[in-house]
Amino acid sequence: MGTSLLYLSDSWSDEERKHQRDRLLHNGDTHIDLYTRASHGHLPGGRVNANGDFLFRLRELRASGLHPVLWLIPESRHGDYKESMANHLAFIDKTVASYDNEASGYVVCLECDETFTAAEVNQMVRHVKSKTKKPVAVHLAPGVGGFKGDTSYYAEADYIYLQFGDHLTGDYVADTEMAVAMLKEAMKLGKPVVANEYSLYSESEKAKALGDRLCAEGAVGTGNGRNISLCGNIIEKKETNYKSIGLGALAIASIFMVSKGYPVTMNYNDNLSIDYTPRKGLGFKAEEERFFITHRWEF
Repeated sequence: MGTSLLYLSDSWSDEERKHQRDRLLHNGDTHIDLYTRASHGHLPGGRVNANGDFLFRLRELRASGLHPVLWLIPESRHGDYKESMANHLAFIDKTVASYDNEASGYVVCLECDETFTAAEVNQMVRHVKSKTKKPVAVHLAPGVGGFKGDTSYYAEADYIYLQFGDHLTGDYVADTEMAVAMLKEAMKLGKPVVANEYSLYSESEKAKALGDRLCAEGAVGTGNGRNISLCGNIIEKKETNYKSIGLGALAIASIFMVSKGYPVTMNYNDNLSIDYTPRKGLGFKAEEERFFITHRWEF
């Protein structure tokens, strides 16, 4: 029951699902990773029926504050990867059509490089993206480019779900410097990176400390816990300086009208005004605030 991936299994009770939701929310998680099929269960969590109806469960998760990330093909031991590409694409069609409103994103397969070629993975990613505007990610075996070191697997992906590995022995947390170096290597590919599978237990302080470090180094999300609420590089949107634009427009207009010998009255929403009358001179008045311009020309 340590993984959320099998949350949609029929073998889970309502109490077990609630326990998993509470655990994730208490840990500060905002998303939940879910298999949409897992035919031959080898973990205590059971199997996920590819023909199941999960709409209620997904809506329940969203209502609780957990946004579903749907994994379309599970790891190799479940056996689903053995189906034909035509069947994989048909399953993608059915899943997206059924659950796209509830999904926050998709991951085409778990450890894709163990069961598919890069060309096949990119074909599936393109197919998902042709059906949805939600982001689509690729997850490989540990390492940038997976065990083959082949980064072409990420070519069509919107996100990289980077598995760090080295978290199954000792204190169950990946080496910090190794993880940071791997993250920086992945970020050079120019795609957002979700730091994934760097600890066996998300709640441990060591896991959270590493999650915080990976966020600080530029990861856009984490899969194994952290203490800080925001992750990744947040780019602040610069607001348009309408006040400066207004002042510039008034100045240009005033110069033009004065050069033609016309009397001028221009008001910047009553907070800035310019008055000119031939042979009488120029009047100027300014007050703070307000952002739009009105004009009144007299001649």
